Amino acid sequence: MQSRLTFIEAITLATCVALLSVFSAAAQRRRTSPRPQARPPAIDYSKFSHATQKHQGTCNTCHKIPTENWRKARAYPDITDYPGHVACVSCHRPQFFRTDRPQICSVCHSKVSPRDDVRFVFRNPANPLEFSITFPHDKHQDVIAELRRPFGSARAAFNHAVDDKAQLYNNCTICHVQQTQMPKPLNAWPDGFVPDTAGFKTAPSSHSSCFNCHWKAQQPIASNCGGCHARAATPFAASITPVRISLKFNHDRGGEKKNHIAECTTCHINITKSATVRGLKPDVPITACTECHNKDGLRQDVSRELAAIDKNPAFVCVYCHTSDVGKRDPPPRHYVIAERPPLTRKDIK
Repeated sequence: MQSRLTFIEAITLATCVALLSVFSAAAQRRRTSPRPQARPPAIDYSKFSHATQKHQGTCNTCHKIPTENWRKARAYPDITDYPGHVACVSCHRPQFFRTDRPQICSVCHSKVSPRDDVRFVFRNPANPLEFSITFPHDKHQDVIAELRRPFGSARAAFNHAVDDKAQLYNNCTICHVQQTQMPKPLNAWPDGFVPDTAGFKTAPSSHSSCFNCHWKAQQPIASNCGGCHARAATPFAASITPVRISLKFNHDRGGEKKNHIAECTTCHINITKSATVRGLKPDVPITACTECHNKDGLRQDVSRELAAIDKNPAFVCVYCHTSDVGKRDPPPRHYVIAERPPLTRKDIK
C-alpha cells in the first residue's frame, strides 16, 4: 500500500511539474511577444490646413499668381481661386482616384461629382482664417505723406487738399473710405439702434489697396505672400463688425460745420506709430471728444450725464453710448475730465 501511494504521488508530482512548465512557457511568450502597434488616426481629407508640414512650402508651390479667372473676379490681377488639381495630385493621387466622389475634393468643390466642377467662393467664409496680417501703419503714413504733397508745396499730406471747401484728406482715406452698406452684426444692434453708413469707415478686405504699389514695384510684391501674411498660432474667425464703444458717434455729424470731418490722426492719435494691425484699436482718448463736448462756453455733455447719475444711479448714459455700455460705471477718465473724483454707481447713496 505504501509503495502504491508513492507511485501515485510521483505521477501527480510529474504532472504538476509538466503543467507548471507549460504555464511558464506561455507566460514567457506573452512577455516577449511584441505588442500590437496602434493604428494611426484616420486622416480627414475633407479639411485642409496649412499647419500640415507638407503644406508649408512657399506659397507659389500651389498658388498661381495671378489665377486664370482674375479678370472675372477683380479689376486687377489677383489670387481669386483655389490651386489647380496639379497642386493636390502631386501628393494625393491615391485619395483622388479612390472613388468616383473623393472626400478630398470637398475641400474646394461645393458638390463632389465627376460632372460638376463648381467650387466654393474663394476664400470660403465658412472656414476659419489661418493667416494674420502684418501692416505697418507707421511706414505707410510716411510714404503717403511724401507722395501726397500739394504741387510745388512743402505742405505735407496731413493738411487737407488744395480745395479747402471740399476738406479732403489724403492719408487714411486712401484705404479707409466711408461705408456704403452697414455690415450686419452677429447679434442685434443694442436698443435697436442702427448707425448710418457715415458712422463707420471701411477696412481693406482685399489686395485692391495694396497692389497699387506692391504688385511688382515695391516689396513685399504680390508673389511674396509671406511679406504680409504670417501663419497664426491657431485658426480664428474674422471680425464682421467693428467693436464700437461710442456707437452713436458719426464721422459725418456736425451740420454745416462738419465738426467730425478732420485729419484722421487728430483723434486716432496712436495709429501712425503702429507697426502692426495685431491688437490695434481705434484708440481715441476721451480728451479728443471733450475738446468740444465738455468745454466751458461750448457743451457740457460729459458733466451733464455724470450729474444725472448723481441724482439716479440707474441713469443710462445715452448721448454717446447705447444702453449696454451706458449702464456701466463711467470710467475714471470721464470724472477726471469733469474735474471730479471717480465714483461707482454703488457709491452713490
